[in-house]
Amino acid sequence: MAPDQRAGEPIAHLVLTTTHTRLTSLQGRLAHGRDRHVPAQLIRSTPPDDPSLWLLLDLTGLHPAGADLAEHAYRRAATAVTAAAQLWARTDLTHQRTTAQRPTVLGQALASAVAARPGGEDDLARLLRAHTLPEALRYLLVLLHHAAPARLDFALLARDLYTWQTQDGPRRVGQLWVHAYTTAKARTTSTNNSATPTSS
Repeated sequence: MAPDQRAGEPIAHLVLTTTHTRLTSLQGRLAHGRDRHVPAQLIRSTPPDDPSLWLLLDLTGLHPAGADLAEHAYRRAATAVTAAAQLWARTDLTHQRTTAQRPTVLGQALASAVAARPGGEDDLARLLRAHTLPEALRYLLVLLHHAAPARLDFALLARDLYTWQTQDGPRRVGQLWVHAYTTAKARTTSTNNSATPTSS
């Protein structure tokens, strides 16, 4: 079995589904006043590769029955889920899966953040030049604080953060983020132009 495959399913997809399951469940419990200690722990300065946070989030979704995940792959996967959860806890963004009718992808969030923040394009450039995961997470947090609307698919972001940690990951993920950003920016510009009344 390849190191990043389990039961025929890429680990990146396990990261996506685990993040979605954990954050959706946590948001539901928080709405009923339960498990408030979890986001309180996530906003601390503990790095996302700390196993205590993996236990806090209960990442059993990364351990499907009968599958064997190599330690280095599990560490990347757990770190990615935890990093996304920390970004969720440190911002006012709600996790919501993206749809064609309601795009909640990172590109949309980056486009709105850059438009709303003086120097936002410089922050985006720094994000794309980041060489370490902590550095990338720092710039992501700055940008996401200015993102609107207040919803983001953190499961897709976690999948990207897993890929970011693999060989040539920063370059590949950076290209995806640039494409998503420019697409969202063009869509926003087109929508704004079409909404502007023309003089007769």
